[in-house]
Amino acid sequence: MKPKVLLVLSLISIALIALFAVQLIIYYLSPGLATTFGILRFVWLWWLVDVLGYVVAIVTLVLSGVLIGRFIERKVPADLDALRASMVSTAAAVIGGVVLIFGLVSYVLDVELAAGLGAMAFLFAVVPAAVSWLLSPYLVNLFYGCRYDPEIQKVVNEVAERAGMKPPKAMRSPVNIPNAFAYSSPIAGRYVAVTDGLLRTLKGKDELKAVVGHELGHHKHRDNTVMMLFGILPTAIYYMGRMLLYVGLFSSRYSDGSRRREGGSGLVVAALGGALMAISILIQIGVLALSRLREFYADAHGAKVTSPLSMISALKSLDGFYRRYGKEVIANSKLKTLFIYAFTEPFVGLEELLSTHPPIWKRVAFLETLVGREIRA
Repeated sequence: MKPKVLLVLSLISIALIALFAVQLIIYYLSPGLATTFGILRFVWLWWLVDVLGYVVAIVTLVLSGVLIGRFIERKVPADLDALRASMVSTAAAVIGGVVLIFGLVSYVLDVELAAGLGAMAFLFAVVPAAVSWLLSPYLVNLFYGCRYDPEIQKVVNEVAERAGMKPPKAMRSPVNIPNAFAYSSPIAGRYVAVTDGLLRTLKGKDELKAVVGHELGHHKHRDNTVMMLFGILPTAIYYMGRMLLYVGLFSSRYSDGSRRREGGSGLVVAALGGALMAISILIQIGVLALSRLREFYADAHGAKVTSPLSMISALKSLDGFYRRYGKEVIANSKLKTLFIYAFTEPFVGLEELLSTHPPIWKRVAFLETLVGREIRA
């Protein structure tokens, strides 16, 4: 089934690229005809922006994998203090980068124009993110078939009491894949869910409590809200770059089929737009790095409410399952970000670089540094 779906998607992609090529040829060979058909006058530029955006993204990702992927390949937080410092510095780098970018755009363009574009870009980024955040618990419950489970609720209550927090609602999913996830929204409340596959995979109640402690850590640290807010930043930069690229290409196009252009500054604006699209990928990589660091922090919370050895044992049980049954389990899921497990066998460093979770061996190595120490998480 999967090869057939990939074939259909490939054929659709080829057809769309061919349509774009036809539009481009018509536009340059017969500008009058393109104007007559109206849509060709504007739509082809959207196609061009899309194509350039994909090219910029792929090139940026590959270069990032080569230059950054190998650098982070063996990096593991030395202890909780080092982890906290890494989280603060990564968050500061992301925020500082965004501020610097808007300063650069304001310098190149008029301040009012930059402010207008920024507001519009943030609007495009915030609205879908906010809607997704508010409705995500309902979608997760629907997709995973989650139902309230009183027996799991007892475990959640016990672990939440140890953590000194109000217990979220405990859910059970009939999915056979071992997984656990924390999700919430202001209108739906807070949840912790475990799958039937997880209950069969874990060895004993201590491991289950450790996994629940990890998920409660996400609630305690407000990771859903934090990562939603940080996720808006690269999206806003991308949309701003897309707008500038479109405006630059539009203002630099041939106005009447002659060799005269409407203005030389259009190319500068287009170049700035392309640069912002590339920078948005780098900022997204920073956001993903922050997500991985917060997973370490959630592991520390799971170790705090049980023990580092219980958390290590639970992670190894998950690792054993996924190593046995292969990558396709996660690769085929539409809810990858909810998985407590992540595969990292880097292709030019991209696998870990684009993952929301650190590889298991890093998490185990970090937890080993907590054995015998007081854990504050």
